[in-house]
Amino acid sequence: MIYADAEWGNSASFAAAAAAESSLIIATSVLISFGLMMLAYGFLFITDGVTGNGNGDALSRYARPLILIGTAGFILSLGIGVTGATYPNPAAAAEAAFLVSSGISNMAGIFFSLGFAAVFFTMGTRDEYNKLIANLAGIVAVLAFVLSVIGLANTDLNEQMTQFVGLTYIIHSVCAIYFGWGLFSKK
Repeated sequence: MIYADAEWGNSASFAAAAAAESSLIIATSVLISFGLMMLAYGFLFITDGVTGNGNGDALSRYARPLILIGTAGFILSLGIGVTGATYPNPAAAAEAAFLVSSGISNMAGIFFSLGFAAVFFTMGTRDEYNKLIANLAGIVAVLAFVLSVIGLANTDLNEQMTQFVGLTYIIHSVCAIYFGWGLFSKK
C-alpha cells in the first residue's frame, strides 16, 4: 500500500509516502481517472435515456451536473496529488498540495453522492430497471452524502467517514455494473 505508513490527517506524512512511490501514484491516478470517466459516462447514458421521456426527467437533469462536477473534482484532486508526489520539494508545497487535494476530494464526494442519489432514484421510477435495487442504491447514496458532510465538518471523524463512503462507492459500482449489464443484454 502506498499510504500504509502515512498518518491520517497529517499531510506531510502523506506527501512523504507519495513521493517515495511517485510512479505508482501516477499509474493509479491515471487508471482511477479513466474508471471515473467510464462510470460518469454510464450514468450520463442512463440520464440521456430518461430525459424528456416520462418519469424521472427532472431528477435525471439534476443528476448530470452533479456527476460531472464530482468526476471533475476527483480527477482534479488526483492531479494535485500527482503534483505533490512528483515534486516533493519544497516539502511545504507538497504538504499544501495534499491538503488541497483532500479538500477537493471531499467536496467532489458530496457532489458525486448527490448525483448518484438522483440517478438511482430516477432509475427507481422507471419500469426498465429493478426498482428495489435502484431505490436501495439511492438510499445508500444519501447515506454517502451524510457521511461525507460529517467527515468534512468533523476532522476527528474524517478517517472513519471516508472509509464508510468508500464502501458505499463499492456498492454503487456493483449496482452500476448490474444495471449496465442489463442494458447491454437488452440490445
